[in-house]
Amino acid sequence: MDFYSFLIQLLNSIQYGLLLFLVASGLTLIFGIMGIINLAHGSFYMIGAYMAFTLSSLTGSLFAAIVLGIALSVILGVFLEWALFSHLYKRDHLEQVLLTYGLILVFEELRSLIVGNDVHGVNVPDILNWSLPLTDTLSYPAYRLFMSAVCLVLAVLLYLVIR
Repeated sequence: MDFYSFLIQLLNSIQYGLLLFLVASGLTLIFGIMGIINLAHGSFYMIGAYMAFTLSSLTGSLFAAIVLGIALSVILGVFLEWALFSHLYKRDHLEQVLLTYGLILVFEELRSLIVGNDVHGVNVPDILNWSLPLTDTLSYPAYRLFMSAVCLVLAVLLYLVIR
C-alpha cells in the first residue's frame, strides 16, 4: 500500500471512529446518568437516519430535514419516555434489557415495512459537495471532513457539559 492509499484509509478510519464515538457516547450517557440499559439505542440512531432520508426526500433540503428530524425525534423521545422508559427506573436491569430488546425488534420491523430493505442515502448538500485536493490526483470529500469536525465539536461540548 502506498502512502496516499494509507492516508485515505487513515482519514476514513478517523471519520468512522468519530461517528462511532458519537453513537457510543449517547449510549454511555443514558446508562451513566439515567441508569437504563438501552439496547435499542442503535435503533434510535437508525430512526433518525431514516427520518433524515424521508424528510430530505419530501422537502428537498437536508437542512430542513435536520430541523424537522430533531423536532420529530424529541416528540418520539418524550412519548417513549412517558410510555415506557419512565417505568423502568426502579426495575432490574434484566427487565430493561427485555424491553429495549423488544423495541429493537419492533423498530426493525417498522423500518422494513415503511422504507423497505433497500439501502438509502441522502444527497450531499451543495455547500459540502466538493473535495479537498491532497495531491494532483488525490482528493478527500469535504463532507467527511465536516462530519469529523462536527463530531469533534460535539465531543468537546459533551466534555464541558459533563465536567
